[in-house]
Amino acid sequence: MRKFHVAGVAVAALSLVLTAGAFASRTAGDAAGRPDRAPAVEPGQPMVLASGNPSAAINSGRDASRISSTNWAGYAAAHPGTELRYVQATFFVPYLDCASTPNAFSSHWVGLDGLNSRSVEQLGIEAGCAGSSPEYYAWYEMYPGNESSVFFVKPGNSIVASTFYNKRTDMFVLTLADTTTGQHFTRSLKCAASACPRSSAEVISESPADSSGAALPLADYRAASFSDIAVTDSLGHRATLNSKWWNTYQIIEIGGTSNGVVGQPTSLFQGTAFDNYWFREN
Repeated sequence: MRKFHVAGVAVAALSLVLTAGAFASRTAGDAAGRPDRAPAVEPGQPMVLASGNPSAAINSGRDASRISSTNWAGYAAAHPGTELRYVQATFFVPYLDCASTPNAFSSHWVGLDGLNSRSVEQLGIEAGCAGSSPEYYAWYEMYPGNESSVFFVKPGNSIVASTFYNKRTDMFVLTLADTTTGQHFTRSLKCAASACPRSSAEVISESPADSSGAALPLADYRAASFSDIAVTDSLGHRATLNSKWWNTYQIIEIGGTSNGVVGQPTSLFQGTAFDNYWFREN
């Protein structure tokens, strides 16, 4: 769940519009192509339910299979009592329309936890508008720990990302490859929360958050396409997002001021592919 690094902007100013200097302290990066860290807004949060929606935390039936959120759009797999250990997806870095949504932000990622827990083990790409200029880079995060940016990416690049829990080492292995350029990274990390229950796996487009936890303006990412999605539980059952071993939750993002849809996934294709579409908040 991720956020964009924002420098020198008062929290109060982030409520609707960020200044064009939001990315002022980010430089071109080091010789290895890694973006330099800038003073950062707090990471995006675990999924926040829209008002009146049923919780996915304890519901074992299918009546909660479609839920609305104020920060997530996409799909999640979960079932009470089921521990998940692996999720993978291939996706393309979306093309932002920063003329349409200046000073706005988006994150696109795969991970474990966050649907019904206060931890998330995740990685993906961030796509945001510094004024009307787009910026894209790869990152990983063990929420509630800090996000770490790794290298820049370009719109249209193909990304393969996975999160795997290794029971033997009690570590989460986060792996991302930009198959267009050959850049890649792997990180093995401990749980950053008091507990990482591995109670869900998800593939998400998200509104990052400010330091108060409120969702930032969502950049016009047009469409984010995900495919080759695979999920595995702790018993070794491997399937798509659709499986008899877990429930499938379709998550629709609702705008914070209008309660209109701002991010919506298409129907799942064979459980392995879908697109997230951006909508302007009315």
